Amino acid sequence: MNILVINSPLFREKKLDYSANYLPPLGLGYIATSIKLAGFSVELIDAVLKNLSVQEIINLINSKLPQFVVMNIFSTNQFLVKDIIQFSDSSIHFILGGGTRYLCEEILKWEIENYITIIIGEGDFVVSAIISGEITHNFLQKNSKKVIEITPQSQYFPHDISEIPIDHTFFENEPLKHHLGFNEAYISTSRGCIYNCGFCGSARSLNLEQPRRERSIISIIKEISQLCDLYPELEVFRVLDDLFLVNKQSVERAYAIFQQFSLEWRAMAHIKSISSLDEEEIKKLKHSGCKELFFGIESGSYKIQKLIHKINEPDVIKNSFENLFRYGISVKAFFIFGFPNETEDDMLCTYNLATDIKNISDDFPDVVFRTSVFQFRPYHGTELFEQLKINYENISMIKENKKLSHKIGREQFNFVSHNFSNVSDDFLETIISKTVQLSC
Repeated sequence: MNILVINSPLFREKKLDYSANYLPPLGLGYIATSIKLAGFSVELIDAVLKNLSVQEIINLINSKLPQFVVMNIFSTNQFLVKDIIQFSDSSIHFILGGGTRYLCEEILKWEIENYITIIIGEGDFVVSAIISGEITHNFLQKNSKKVIEITPQSQYFPHDISEIPIDHTFFENEPLKHHLGFNEAYISTSRGCIYNCGFCGSARSLNLEQPRRERSIISIIKEISQLCDLYPELEVFRVLDDLFLVNKQSVERAYAIFQQFSLEWRAMAHIKSISSLDEEEIKKLKHSGCKELFFGIESGSYKIQKLIHKINEPDVIKNSFENLFRYGISVKAFFIFGFPNETEDDMLCTYNLATDIKNISDDFPDVVFRTSVFQFRPYHGTELFEQLKINYENISMIKENKKLSHKIGREQFNFVSHNFSNVSDDFLETIISKTVQLSC
C-alpha cells in the first residue's frame, strides 16, 4: 500500500523567483514516521518547499494513485486543498489534519466524491490506525466524510510526547542553510501554550482539554545527538515549540539540554521568562549556546495589548532585550499591525517601541535585532475571529496582499481578509514596511 503525505501549498500557481527558506513540516514528519513504522510505503512531499502549483500536485497524485493522501489544511489554503481533492482520482482516500477543528463544518459541506477523514486533534498515532483499518467506530460520518476527534481520553492521544519517533530523513531541506549563513536543524520539545492571546489558535482557553506536555530532557538530548551524527555540518538547532522558554524554570531546562553540545540554538520565548533573570542566569543561557530568541511582542499600545490579552510594559521589554544584547544574545521580535479598531497612534506606539529596541541593539555590535511583521488576520475559532465574524461578511475569504508583498517581499506571510483597523490601507502597509526595514 502506497501513502502520500503532503505539506499543502500556500499558493495556487507556482511562484517566480522563489527562494524562501521554509522550515521542515515536523508535524507531518511525525505522522510519516508512524506510517512507515506501521509497515507501509510512505513518501512526504513538501509542496511549499518544492513550489508546486495546485495543478502539479493534482497531476502528481493522479500519476502515483496512492490509496491514501494525508494532507494539512489551514484557513489560508482551504480552497486550494478542496480543489486538490476534487480533481484527484475519486478512489483516493484523503486524511485531513492541521486546522480542521475550526474548518470542519466547511469541509463537511464540500460536494466531493472522495472519502475524506477529518482528524481533529493530534494525528501522530491515529493516521496509521486509519490506514490499517483499525478504526471502525467512534466517529461522526456524513456521506463520504468521517470526523475523528482525538481527545485525551482517546487511545490514540499522545500523552507522552517523549515516545513519538521522528525520521528526519523525510525532510529534503534539513539541515537548512539559513540566509544568515549557518546550517540549522529543527526539533520540537513541547506541545501547548500556557498563555491566552486573543488572536492565537494555540490560546489556552481554546485548548482546555489539551494538556501542555514537555518531552523528557533525555529524549531531547538523544534526538539532538542523532541529528549531530546524521548531519556533521550542523551548527545551530532551532526549537519549533509555540513557546520554548515560558518561564524562569524553562530557562534552567534549556541549560540542562544544550550545555552538553558545542552548538548554538534558537527558540521562541515569552518576555516573562527573561525579565526576571539576573546577570548570572543570562550568562548561563548564553553559555548553553543560546544564539537568538524570538519574542511575540505584537503591539506597543496598551489598548491593543489589553484587547489581545498580552500586556507587557514597553520599558520591561526594552530592559529585558538590553540585558540579552549585553551578553551576546540576538533578538527577533514579532509585531502585528491592523488589529480591530487600531488607530494611527496605536500603530506608532508599536513602531516607536521597535525603533527604541533597534537603537538599543546598535550599542552592541555582536548581536542582531530583527523584526518580523504581519498584517492582522483572524484565525478560525479564535476570540477575535468570533467577535469579528458578526460584522464582517466573507471573513473566511483570505487572499494574498500582493501590494504588501511587492513592498516587503516574504509573500508567504502576506495573507489578509480585511483591514480591520481604523487606518487606511496605505498607512497600514507603510508602517508595516517601515518596521520591517528596522531589520536592515
